[in-house]
Amino acid sequence: MHRAPLLPLVRLAAPLLAVLVPTSAWAGIPGWVNSTAPDCITLVGSNGFAPAAGAGAFEVVVRDLANNTAPGVSVVVDFSNCLDLEICSDQMDPAITVNCGFKTVRKLSNSAGVAQFTILGGSNGAGHASTLLNGGRIFVGGALIKLPTVSALDLDGASGLGAGDLSAWLTDFGSGQPYGRSDYDCSGTIGASDLSLWLSVFGSGTITSSCGAGCP
Repeated sequence: MHRAPLLPLVRLAAPLLAVLVPTSAWAGIPGWVNSTAPDCITLVGSNGFAPAAGAGAFEVVVRDLANNTAPGVSVVVDFSNCLDLEICSDQMDPAITVNCGFKTVRKLSNSAGVAQFTILGGSNGAGHASTLLNGGRIFVGGALIKLPTVSALDLDGASGLGAGDLSAWLTDFGSGQPYGRSDYDCSGTIGASDLSLWLSVFGSGTITSSCGAGCP
């Protein structure tokens, strides 16, 4: 569901074909097909000084057709299809480039071929959920490699985590719809495990602040 049907076969064959097939013959195959990214990601808030990495950190590992890790490659996380989510214009990470117009964040893979993210953002309150599963997009070197489900702990987008977020989660749960923003355990449904995860982060005290300024 996360990739075009051809991609798993290409992934298996790529290391052998990279040796046997001339470079010119690869023109129609995504150059970063062996890269890996999570199936689900979570937008978080901060304590006013640092993002809640323990609740939202994830990484994308960039690999080329020969399965070698690759440094200096652009990794873009795109939220333009998540109409009920907002990203912060200040991500508290100087290595991240935010494009509010396109609703994306971007990093370059490091010397080990890894791009690490903790993305600040939130949602728009009870009754306003709209995006189901697989609403996000992750691009490596311009090639789409993953359609992650995107959740947000700060569901009302105000004052960190609190009663308003719990109310929004309960509304999503009661709807019977698999809204991505409330699916914290990446199960494809909203249930008790998601609530437990939200309560755990709430109790940690690591998210006391929402976006200082959200992307318009």
